[in-house]
Amino acid sequence: MPPEFAVRRVAVDGMSEPAGATWSNCLVVGKEIVMSGITARGGDGKPIGGLSMKGQTLEIFKRLAALTAAAGGGLQNVYKLIIYVTDMTLKDEVNLARRDIFRAVWPCSTLVEVKGFAFEGFLVEVDAFANLDVDMRAIANAHQSNWLHSDHGTKNAGA
Repeated sequence: MPPEFAVRRVAVDGMSEPAGATWSNCLVVGKEIVMSGITARGGDGKPIGGLSMKGQTLEIFKRLAALTAAAGGGLQNVYKLIIYVTDMTLKDEVNLARRDIFRAVWPCSTLVEVKGFAFEGFLVEVDAFANLDVDMRAIANAHQSNWLHSDHGTKNAGA
């Protein structure tokens, strides 16, 4: 029989799930924090950040910070992002927003262009994964001088 994990739903003011929703915005499963497609949707249904990909991405990262805090962690626990954009030519705006929020060691990230989202005017949506036992900032601080110049995990790279 597989081990049992405690599962709890995380709710944050301003990011409620609509009545009848068939998804959860954020779950904590054991030490994992799993977040569904975070957008910059404001209370009026319009994107916070307007038609700026960087503005929407910064709002999404603000929400990501609120969700991870409510789950008992913080942005330092985020180890994987899946970022969906409607226009890949604006990817540098996403990268600028990411640099404003995260530090090396950077979370793993996948960037995917999509045709559109459930609501008009949205340019970016982010799925995020975090673990309460992972502290990316501590890793970066501990390896500040040699992280990028060592063979961490590269012995079998390309094999």
